[in-house]
Amino acid sequence: MKKLISLLSLCLILALFISGCGGGPKKETKETQSNPVQDNKPAIVLKYAHSWPVGHSHYEGVAYFCKRVEEISNGKVKIENYPAEQLGKLKDLLNLCNQGVADIAYVAPSFFAGQLSLNTVMILPFYTTATEGTEIYSRLIESSPEITQEFLKYGVRPLYVTVTSQYDVGTVKKQVKSPEDLKGLKLKTSGGMFDKIAAKYDIKGVTVASPETYEATQRGITEGNIFSLTSVKGYRLNELEKFHTLGLRMGGYPVSYVINDKKWQSLPEDVKKILTEAGKDSSKYLRERLDRENEELAAQFQKEGMTIYRIKPEERAKWGAPLKGIEDDWMQEMESKGLPGKKVFNDFIKISKEVAK
Repeated sequence: MKKLISLLSLCLILALFISGCGGGPKKETKETQSNPVQDNKPAIVLKYAHSWPVGHSHYEGVAYFCKRVEEISNGKVKIENYPAEQLGKLKDLLNLCNQGVADIAYVAPSFFAGQLSLNTVMILPFYTTATEGTEIYSRLIESSPEITQEFLKYGVRPLYVTVTSQYDVGTVKKQVKSPEDLKGLKLKTSGGMFDKIAAKYDIKGVTVASPETYEATQRGITEGNIFSLTSVKGYRLNELEKFHTLGLRMGGYPVSYVINDKKWQSLPEDVKKILTEAGKDSSKYLRERLDRENEELAAQFQKEGMTIYRIKPEERAKWGAPLKGIEDDWMQEMESKGLPGKKVFNDFIKISKEVAK
C-alpha cells in the first residue's frame, strides 16, 4: 500500500511539473508574439511594367524607385522590374495596369490623349527644364482633382510623375537663331499638341515613326527634328544634325507612373507611405538627372562639332510671341470634349508662373 501511495504521489508531482512547463511558454507567446510574427511575414511584391530599355535615363529612374522602396521598407516591399515592354506594349500599359497584370505602370499622357486629355496640359510651352516641369506636374496633381480623376476612371491612380525638359530643334543644314529661321522647315514632330506648337512657327511638321527618325533625317525626308538632346543621343541624330537649340519651348513630355487603384486600396497604410516617399525621391532623382544630362550632352555634342544656340532669358518674349494663343487652342479642344479645360489650364498657369524662370 505504501508503495502504491508513493507511486501515485510521484505521478501527481510529475503531472504538475509537466503542466507548469506547458503553461509557461503559452503565456509568454501570447504576450510577445506581435513583433516577431510581423517581421517574419513574406514581403509584399509589386510588378512594375514599362517600355524603357535598360540603360535609358528613365529606366534608371525606375531602378532607383525599386531600390528606394526596398531601402525604406527594409525589404518588406519589393518591386519586380519589367522593362522594354516585357509585360506588354506601351499602348497597352494603361489597360494592363487596370486589369492587374501589372501593379505599377508607365503611362505617357501624350500616348493616351483620348483617355488622359487634361493631363496633356503639361505639354504646353510655359516652362523650360525637367525640374520646372516636374514640380509643376506634381503640384498640379495635388491641387487639381480633375487630373487624378482622369486616371481613376481607368482604375489607376498616379503614384509619381516626371516631365522632360521642353523639346528643342535640331537641324542638318540650317542653323536656327530666331523664330523666322523656323519658317518652312520640314521637321519631325510628335503629333497632337506638338504639331500645333510647331505650326505656330510655320514649321512643316513631318510624321515619322521614332525608330525611323535616323533614316528619314539621313535621306532628307526631314531637315531636322523636334526632340530633347537625350533623344538626339538615343537615336544617334548627333551623327547627322549640325545645329541645335537649347532652351526653346517646343513642348514638354509628361510621364506618369500609376498604380492599380484596387491594389493601392488593399495595401496597409505604412506601405502606401513607403511607396509615396519612394515616388517623391525618384521624381527628384530623375528630374535632376535629366537636366544634368541635357547640359552634359550639349557640351559633348559641341565638342564633337555641333553648334548649340542657347536661348537667352532676354530673348524669351521674342521666341514666345508666335505661340500666343496656343493655350486657347488647347482649352477649346478640351471644352469641346466636355472637359474643364479652362479650370485646369488656370491651375496649371498659376503654378507655372510661380515655378518657371
